[in-house]
Amino acid sequence: MKPLARMTLHTQLTLRYSLALGIVALLTLTSYWLMDNAMSTQVLGAKLLNVAGRQRMLCQRVDVLIMRAEAEVGAGRQAKLKELGEAFQELAQGHDLLLHGSVKFLGLAEESQAQRLLQADDGAEALYHDFVARATELRAALDRGGAAGRSRQDLSRSGDALLERLDRRMDALQKLGESTLRRLTGLILVLSGAALAALVLTGLLVFRPMVSKVVRDREQLVSLNRSLETQASTDKLTGAYNRRTWDVEIRREFSKARRQENSLCLVMADLDHFKRVNDEHGHQRGDRVLQEFTERLRQAVRASDTVYRLGGEEFAVLLPGTDIEQGRVAAEKLRVHVANTALDGVPITASFGVTETDGNESPDEFFRRADQAMYAAKAGGRNRVEIAAKDV
Repeated sequence: MKPLARMTLHTQLTLRYSLALGIVALLTLTSYWLMDNAMSTQVLGAKLLNVAGRQRMLCQRVDVLIMRAEAEVGAGRQAKLKELGEAFQELAQGHDLLLHGSVKFLGLAEESQAQRLLQADDGAEALYHDFVARATELRAALDRGGAAGRSRQDLSRSGDALLERLDRRMDALQKLGESTLRRLTGLILVLSGAALAALVLTGLLVFRPMVSKVVRDREQLVSLNRSLETQASTDKLTGAYNRRTWDVEIRREFSKARRQENSLCLVMADLDHFKRVNDEHGHQRGDRVLQEFTERLRQAVRASDTVYRLGGEEFAVLLPGTDIEQGRVAAEKLRVHVANTALDGVPITASFGVTETDGNESPDEFFRRADQAMYAAKAGGRNRVEIAAKDV
């Protein structure tokens, strides 16, 4: 299996997400199991109490039916005796459920604590048989036309003893159910705490590192994209915008000047006799001269102005909101500064061409006019500033 650090981001995220889902699924299944046990305990208690309550009612009913049968004669007594027989059957069924059939009917485990309580040898079995035997004898006596007499009082005492023993069992079962329910409730509370802790740990150990990595990778990607954009839009040597960016920006500035009815000034600059610098001082020195010239252009213009290197030693500066005279003054200051201060220790001059537009012409015409002005400065002796106004 691959080490985690060598896996792809997709694989790492998938594994971490699967782990989180597995934890949640485990907690959910455990919670369901505990809740099911709690509900089963409550259902069991209800079933047991229902059967025990019915046994109490049947014992009392047997006693009452015998008393009523004794007071009747003929067909009336036979009807009561028939009801008494039915009560005997129901009593026997209830007894069998409580003492012998609880595993099947009530869903108890074979060796569960509740099952052991129901089958405990506490005398309930003997009391039941004694009660049934007395009731059967009384029924037979009444069927023969006799009277219950004092035997009915013995039956009542036997029934009370049986009910008292059943009540004790039900109390024990009820306490067992309450204890089990409390234990399950405690486990559910513990599980809830564990679930919250698991969610916190999942967030801290799974999702937080996952999100941090995604954010970090995104930031790296954004930084890389910016770096690529900068490399694509700027000149590698000087850091000025390149010809590709010029082709995009000139149209945008034209549109802005036309929309705002403003002047847009262009200053073209070209270092004089730059080839000599490369020939006499080497290309590395020539590169430093270009870099320093670019920096002086940036320092001489405003933040809203843009410096471009169009190729070789040829530069352009776009000055939005600037007319031709303001552009000429800016170019003249720069010309003097370059002429009076060597670039990287190399004495050199520059020629400048200046023009303006209101955006109502083609960018190519605008550029051609500034370029012609710059070449006019070179033809006029170099180290000059020439302007070329737009034809009206």
